Amino acid sequence: MVEGYQASLSKELDVPVGVTTTELDSRKPVVRSGEAAIGNLIADAQRAVHKADIAIMAGGGIRGNKIYDAGTELTRRDILTELPFGNLNILLEVTGETVLAALENGVSQMESDAGRFPQVSGMSFTLDASASAGGRVSNVVVGGQPLDLAASYTLAANDYIAGGGDGYKMLKGSQVLVGGLSAKLLANDVMAYIRKLGSVSPAVEGRITMK
Repeated sequence: MVEGYQASLSKELDVPVGVTTTELDSRKPVVRSGEAAIGNLIADAQRAVHKADIAIMAGGGIRGNKIYDAGTELTRRDILTELPFGNLNILLEVTGETVLAALENGVSQMESDAGRFPQVSGMSFTLDASASAGGRVSNVVVGGQPLDLAASYTLAANDYIAGGGDGYKMLKGSQVLVGGLSAKLLANDVMAYIRKLGSVSPAVEGRITMK
């Protein structure tokens, strides 16, 4: 009976969604301490679906803990293994001040590989890990322009951190532009993004510069 169920699951899960032409590393120390190619891929998918200005994905939500060699054919099973929690991909409207606070929170416990570490899309920043928590982020750039603390931005994030999880309390209470029944599962959005492109080539490209 178990073998029968496993065969049925394999039929549903071992379905290709696309190819990665670059190596993806989802091991815990990688996605929780610095920019990671797989983090860029997921955050890019979040942002693209909503046509958002920026996206933040907490590294702790990436759970596969494995390396995918360049040329690997990614399957539904792979994406669900990486994103197993059933989170929704939602869209918020936030201020630049909130964005900065979110980034500071994300890097505040990086020395302990905390899951809050931010993988980002649509922006870049400099990180000084030797500084005290709360003052580690500088040179934040969004869409090629310095972050404006008073401006409004659209932010794609999963419902867990948008609700204040992993210390992202500054996001809680932000205006929800797409959420609830309108939002889709994050894993499904990532699969749809990869499937649409056919092949993806995420890389570490300087979104997070270590000082």
